[in-house]
Amino acid sequence: MKRLLPVGLFLGGLVLGTVAGGLWSWHVFSRLIVSKEVDAASIAAFQAEWLAQLRLGETRSTIKDLENTMDIQVYTLAQWNEISPPDEKMRKASNRWLVPVKVYHQSYPARGDTAARINAFLGTIPGRNPKSACKSGICRFDDIRLGKPQTITNSP
Repeated sequence: MKRLLPVGLFLGGLVLGTVAGGLWSWHVFSRLIVSKEVDAASIAAFQAEWLAQLRLGETRSTIKDLENTMDIQVYTLAQWNEISPPDEKMRKASNRWLVPVKVYHQSYPARGDTAARINAFLGTIPGRNPKSACKSGICRFDDIRLGKPQTITNSP
């Protein structure tokens, strides 16, 4: 009987400590998780800063900030791709959005410590179809890079 009491107290404390530790961990992790609302608000704040910089004529700092933000996103995608590659449907959907990033970086390569990983990841993305009748800024930008300023993609 005397032995059961310490063993019971030990096991009870162990269970209680595990539950308390789990609850505390959940509390800490839940505070680290960013909600969609906070994420959208932070993006809007970044955009407001960039717009203010542009209106103040600070184009160089705006371009640098935008490139850094874009590269952070691409670097994150590259890391996710290594850890848990997306299925074919998700890959095709994300690749369509990443073509403009690849086109941009063909003229202005990524710089810094993360450049190698970003460039390697973008190397897996298919390029823009040069025969496409596209009028977006990135298509016109790519046409200039390719030396085709009078193509159908540049028509008004």
